[in-house]
Parts: sequence; structure tokens; C-alpha cells
Amino acid sequence: MKSRDIFIPKARLFQLGETLARLHADPVTTALVHPTRRNLYSTLMAVEEMSTVQLQAAVNVDRYNLYHHLKKLASLELVENHRDVGRARWWKVTQRVTLPVLVGASEEVQAQPALTIPASAIDTTGLPESLATAIAQGRDIHIVNLDGSREQIGAKKMLEALANDYGIELDLPFTFVPGGIALIGKGR
Repeated sequence: MKSRDIFIPKARLFQLGETLARLHADPVTTALVHPTRRNLYSTLMAVEEMSTVQLQAAVNVDRYNLYHHLKKLASLELVENHRDVGRARWWKVTQRVTLPVLVGASEEVQAQPALTIPASAIDTTGLPESLATAIAQGRDIHIVNLDGSREQIGAKKMLEALANDYGIELDLPFTFVPGGIALIGKGR
């Protein structure tokens, strides 16, 4: 390093002391909390097969985004393009998995594609006030399920470090192990 060079640690290249933390989660769960992928997967689970044209109409996305999300689901072996007829590509579910939990939603609502769940259909009884308010405001909420994951302790340490960086008191008992993390999007 030359004398005029300045060394800046990578962890400090963010505004106002933000630090980068990475949470490793099950890739299938992570993929299926995305609203478009959840919608595609749940739509395909309800039928034997669908063409890309039918899927595009059912989930109301442009062709580029449709293929992008189908490719991700296929890479996780959740769906496959199992036959081509002329220019039509036909897709089916190859692995049935339980969809990740949506905060406070009833079983009926859980079964619906993510894009069709109205905030009024979510029972917020027993949820923390801040979470119930976020739901009532229609904010995007994603759950990262950590049950059975080897990353539970890492997630706890990451949350404690983040709270420490932002001066937030996070008084978690030593024995606390997170089963999941709720991510709440900004208001619109």
C-alpha cells in the first residue's frame, strides 16, 4: 500500500455506520416468500400443468419476469418445463413443499397466492402492535422460517450485532433461539 492510499474496511463502506450482514436461509423458503414465485408455484400446484402463456395470464407478469422466476423455481427443482409443443412450453410442479408462513394469516389465506391476500383477511390478534399496524397499512411482510435450520444461532448473533450498531436495546435471553424472522417493508 502506498503512503497516500487510505485503507477502508469493507464493512464500513455504508452510510452512517451501516454494516453488511448476511443471513443464510433455506433457499426454497427464501424463493417462495417472493410474491411472484409464490404465486407461480401455488398456481401450478393447483393444476396438473400449465403453458407459459396460461401462467403469464394467471399471475399477470410480463414474459421476461415469468421466465426469470420460473428459472429460479426450476433451479431448486420445484417445477420443470416437462414438454414443448410447438412454441408452447408446459410447466408442472415436481416437488410439493409447504409454502412459507405469512404472518397472522388464516389457513385459508395461507393457501392463496401471495398477491391476493388482502390485509383485511389477516387476523392480527395476539401480534405485537407494530406488526399489526404494518399489516393494517398493507406493508409487505416476509417471514424467514429458521425452524430446523443450522443458522438459528447465526441469525440471533446477526440481529444482536445489528441492534448494537443502531443503538437498539435487544434484551434476548441467553436461551432464546429464533424460529423465524419477520421482515417488514417500508410504507408506501
